[in-house]
Amino acid sequence: MKKTYYAKGLLEWQVALKHNGIVLRLCFSGGSMGSNGVIPARYETDNPVIQRIIEGSDYFKEKRIYTTN
Repeated sequence: MKKTYYAKGLLEWQVALKHNGIVLRLCFSGGSMGSNGVIPARYETDNPVIQRIIEGSDYFKEKRIYTTN
């Protein structure tokens, strides 16, 4: 299942997530700022391994990365 993840308050973001000695680099993009506020940068994936790494990260636990799915 494809999931979309958002980077809270950021327009663009390159992040490196570490998991079991592996570094996963993700590029969140597509954010914008307008009169309605900030539309956060996003990252989409249907890879369940990447989804588990993202959802197990401190960024996800701290809600800096979130999903609406």
